[in-house]
Amino acid sequence: MKILSPLRAASEVEPLLAAGADEFYCGLEPPDWKAAYGARWSNRRHPDAAGVPGVEALADIILAAGAAPVHVALNSLHYPPGAVTMLAEFGDRLLRDAGVSALIVADMDLMLALVEAGHGGKLHLSSLAAVNNAASCEFFRELGLGRVILPRHLTLTEIERCVVDGLEFEAFLINDGCVFEEGLCATTHAAGTFCLADGGGLKCMPADVLERYDFWKWVQNNCGCATSKGYPLGPCGLCAIPRLQAAGIRCLKVVGREASLERKLASVRLAAVARDIGRNGGQAEHIKEEIIALRGGASLCTDARACYYPDLWPGQQEVQL
Repeated sequence: MKILSPLRAASEVEPLLAAGADEFYCGLEPPDWKAAYGARWSNRRHPDAAGVPGVEALADIILAAGAAPVHVALNSLHYPPGAVTMLAEFGDRLLRDAGVSALIVADMDLMLALVEAGHGGKLHLSSLAAVNNAASCEFFRELGLGRVILPRHLTLTEIERCVVDGLEFEAFLINDGCVFEEGLCATTHAAGTFCLADGGGLKCMPADVLERYDFWKWVQNNCGCATSKGYPLGPCGLCAIPRLQAAGIRCLKVVGREASLERKLASVRLAAVARDIGRNGGQAEHIKEEIIALRGGASLCTDARACYYPDLWPGQQEVQL
């Protein structure tokens, strides 16, 4: 299983490789994007906070990465008129000339344009496409895509049912939650994460439920970017690695393009520890114990409170707020 790490600069490549990363992904706007479309995003992260600053910087990243693949996200859910043409031409140049290994896409029009240009096998379907069953995976396999990134809201049982032959699959592993099904969200964080700032929760809830609801929102928001022993707290699926591996998941996604290098490194190190335990036959409980020993934060594992995949643990199949 490969660890996919976010990055923003060539200077991050060497330390992330040393920490255990096998592949990289980043966001990048076309050079003429802002002149044509202003503040609208070309991918699902703010370009100034999380993006590579330009094509030249991407070239430096690819050179530094060497044999490690570099993927570029062009994965907004939808685009203004004319943007798909610009993005398809830009994506074509990235794949043909710039050394990019794959593009992460969500918009169907952009996807079809790139497939028609002969790039189907180098397209990774973004989790924003909200693929959640085997039939939809088969559809994108027939379309010629190379990889499906499964949404973070799928349970392990649902992931196992999604995996089909002839496609690579990628699953979320650590950092960044979302209080909604992200692929069905029509908002943008350019307006602020108002989904997490609803005035302290729904006041009609009983006090104990409201407390759990507010705690859950805090966890989904990376525990306020808190750390423990230098490692990030927040949504986590590390101990699910043995089951993900058995299901046929090829790639494990570390989230956080906008994070500092220190946070990325700590996340990748945790992912590598858990991955290596799984590779050597260790099971979920072993990974859980090792990660808690390294990171602390044992209370977040109680009742699967920070789990991407709470159905991993007995009695947690129907976790409720």
